[in-house]
Amino acid sequence: MQLSIVVPCYDEEENVRPFFEETCRCLDGILEHVEFVFVDDGSRDGTAKELKKIGEEGKAHVRMLSFSRNFGKEAGLVAGLRAATGDFVAIIDADLQQHPKYVVKMLGILNDHPEYDCVAAYQEKRREGKTLGFFKGLFYKLINRITDIEFHRSASDFRVLSRKMVDAILALPERCRFSKGIFSWVGFKTYYMPYEVETRQKGKSKWDFWSLFSYALDGITSFSDKPLIISSVLGLILFFISIVMMFVVVIKTLLFGDPVAGFPTLCSLILLLSGIQLLCIGIVGQYLAKMYEEIKARPLYVIKEEYDNQK
Repeated sequence: MQLSIVVPCYDEEENVRPFFEETCRCLDGILEHVEFVFVDDGSRDGTAKELKKIGEEGKAHVRMLSFSRNFGKEAGLVAGLRAATGDFVAIIDADLQQHPKYVVKMLGILNDHPEYDCVAAYQEKRREGKTLGFFKGLFYKLINRITDIEFHRSASDFRVLSRKMVDAILALPERCRFSKGIFSWVGFKTYYMPYEVETRQKGKSKWDFWSLFSYALDGITSFSDKPLIISSVLGLILFFISIVMMFVVVIKTLLFGDPVAGFPTLCSLILLLSGIQLLCIGIVGQYLAKMYEEIKARPLYVIKEEYDNQK
């Protein structure tokens, strides 16, 4: 059995060596064939150079794909999965917050339960602020209501996949990818395993509130057309309300001589309708942007350099 470990990296010069050494220690004597597939996502520091040094030491099979610029984690995941050759493929971050010891447990579960094709790790106790936790919970409630697939609330990209599941994921041609949804959409049986997040070794997280918000929008627009339906229904409701209000105004004016206040009513209606129109246009714009990206058919990433210490 061969295991491929896919590791997306962005400015992780100080973390890749501790990660590599700890992973080798955890897997020592368990697997004979392990390959590391590091994807340098256009790092601004010396991540690529450090990875080459690690590979030249020859302690394990190390491959590196270095992008010409930062293309994002989704592109890094696709590149890593395409390059991986193992019977099982592990996806893990390089900062040691996702400890490699859990990869051993995941492999054990897959060996003991052949009915599963994926083991996904989820945080039993989340280390985040209440505000961020609230919005994450709201996102998962929303996306589970408006899509036909299940999103596990705390499951991350940290997981081990079988080869046939990896092949199914790579067969999807879409460019605007949301991996959490794709993992569920392909339909293979997944075991969810709890784990505890470790303290980040060095550096800072690349994710902030707005990047997570943008990522959430990608997930919703990638797997549901319900926002478009909601905007259409909202327009229909407002149309009927306007008809009713028109009759009310006419009746009050002609039969009861009660003129409707002009400026306040007009101002309120303009603000309400303008806001709703802009919201609906924005929703449509999100889907048009996705179509625009797909139609251009540009590659997900551009590889500047490849390295393999066994070639």
